[in-house]
Parts: sequence; structure tokens; C-alpha cells
Amino acid sequence: MADRKKLLSSKELFDLLRRRTRANADELDGRIERTGVQELAVLMADSSGFSRKTQDYGVLQFLAAMTHCYDRLIPMVKKFRGVCVSHNADNLLAVFPRPADAVAAAKAMHGWLAERNKGLDDADQYNICIGIHYGKVLRLRDNVFGDRVNVAAKVGEDVAGKDETLITREVHERVRGKFQCARHRTVRIGGRDIELFKVKG
Repeated sequence: MADRKKLLSSKELFDLLRRRTRANADELDGRIERTGVQELAVLMADSSGFSRKTQDYGVLQFLAAMTHCYDRLIPMVKKFRGVCVSHNADNLLAVFPRPADAVAAAKAMHGWLAERNKGLDDADQYNICIGIHYGKVLRLRDNVFGDRVNVAAKVGEDVAGKDETLITREVHERVRGKFQCARHRTVRIGGRDIELFKVKG
């Protein structure tokens, strides 16, 4: 991944876009794209059971369990050469240089949570669902934008189930043979059919 010091910040990006006109669009767009357009794997991890658990045990109990877990999960992103771009509400958005790094991180996260949850009361257990996509994105120092981000977010938040990692065909083509995956289903996101595969184990 590019040196983060050379990337634009969100403020810098939007300051440039405020100056963008039809006359200077090509120049500004080229500058932004040269700085931040990269091919990355995008991972979105979302909590599982938020509505039920907050209703049963209260939001503070849920957030406490989540916080303890994310304190361990976020370093796993770094271990697999990823960067945690944001950790808002009950989800985590990260980018990785290679799809295999993202899938390995997802498996490590699920594995650690499975061990942690053993023997704990339901109120203290924490589970996640993960979506991973790959392709060109606009990488900023403090954020990431693009349709690949939107797809990963939709898959992680709305399609993947408890303890599942679902990957797109773009990811599957690059990790086939390295991880066991099975075709899951095709979903419609943003007017396009997205073929998904479930990572096993």
C-alpha cells in the first residue's frame, strides 16, 4: 500500500473538490487519482445480534463486550498487513494490499472470537459477520471511498450471517487454492449481480 503520509486527508480531498469546476476537472481529478487510487481488498466486519442483545441486555453491556473484542481484533488487521480505516458504531472497515491478507485476517478474527466465546454467558459473547471485496478504491489517509467499499459494506452488514465471511468473485479468483471456499449465492447490489463465496473453517 502507498505511504499514508503521501495520501490526501478527507479535509484535503473535499477542499480540492470545492474548487473543482468543468474547466479544471481533468487536472484536479488526475491529481487526486495519482495520489489515492489503489487496488486493495476491502474488509467490512459488522457485529451480529446487535438488536436482540441490546434489547435483552442493554446497549452498554453490548458495547462493553464489543469494545473488549475490538481491542483485540484491530491489532489482527495490522498483523496481516492491513490498516483499520474506521471503527464506527459496531463495525470495522479495513483495507489490505492483497485479498489473501484480508481473508487470513477474517479467519483469525473469527477463530479468536470462537475461542473467547467458549463458556461465556450469551450477554458476554460477541460475534461478527464479514464481507470482503477487491478492486480500485480512492484511498485517503483517514478514509476510503468507492463502489468496492460499498459492496464490501453491504455484504458484511446485510448479507453475511453470524460467524460468516463472504467474499466476492474478484476476491475468490485471487485466493482460490489458498483457502477453502464454496459458492454461496448471487445478490443484487447497486443494480449489479454480485456473486458471493463463503470462506470455510
